[in-house]
Amino acid sequence: MTVRVVHDFTCPWCWVGLFQAQRLQKEFGVDIEWVGAELWPEELGWPAPRIPEPEPENKPALKSRFEFLKFIEGIEVPKIERPKWMRIHKANLAVELAKHHGVADAMVEALYRAYWERGEAIGEFEVIEGIAASILPSDANISAAIESEEGAANILHFDDPAHEAGVYNVPTFFIGQERLAEQPYGELSAAVERARQSQLD
Repeated sequence: MTVRVVHDFTCPWCWVGLFQAQRLQKEFGVDIEWVGAELWPEELGWPAPRIPEPEPENKPALKSRFEFLKFIEGIEVPKIERPKWMRIHKANLAVELAKHHGVADAMVEALYRAYWERGEAIGEFEVIEGIAASILPSDANISAAIESEEGAANILHFDDPAHEAGVYNVPTFFIGQERLAEQPYGELSAAVERARQSQLD
């Protein structure tokens, strides 16, 4: 079974989604098809800063949905400085090249860890090239692949193109006939079980 995962490297929900996808691979033996999404593609401007409204002093603190997800999954976001605004088109193109060489899983994990654990600017070609050096075979020309935009048609841009594809949040897992977005692992594994049962019926 192949599970499609639409993701964006700079999204904290997708940092959790990386480990969820790997767990599905280990538990069920599924193949992961990584679909690069770009929350902020070149054609979309950066968002205006939001100023949160002050909370009443006597209001108890509430955990966000993301904080609950981290707690349920037992995953933390490393507390380091990272580039705040970054285009990741080149990183997604690097993954498309990695797919041709059968090392997409390794490339995706390496890019996530570079950004989330070390704060590297994975939108920059020099950073991507350094990461890819230990993953891609020596005959893979990553410079040419990125310059030629090879695989760009497989990358999903927000907002309208993503919404047309039924993707409103990342990560979105396509499992059988279901789409699950920003869900705990229990929901994802249950969907895999349902998809397997559907194949047997």
